[in-house]
Amino acid sequence: MIINKITTGFVIQSFDTDAQRWTRQSFVAGDQCDYELEDGTPMHSSDFEERVISKQEPYLPFDMVQP
Repeated sequence: MIINKITTGFVIQSFDTDAQRWTRQSFVAGDQCDYELEDGTPMHSSDFEERVISKQEPYLPFDMVQP
């Protein structure tokens, strides 16, 4: 079963006007997360945790590719 986690947040991107290029970006994750099945059906976070062997959501960092 595939479960999607949707995290609300912001992307901050910095543009250097001298170099005329994007120089960096960062993601600021918010507290709100929604869960849904692969077909888009919403599910509660406790339903997600019930399906994880450790009963605790595993950590996955928000890796972003820098420009």
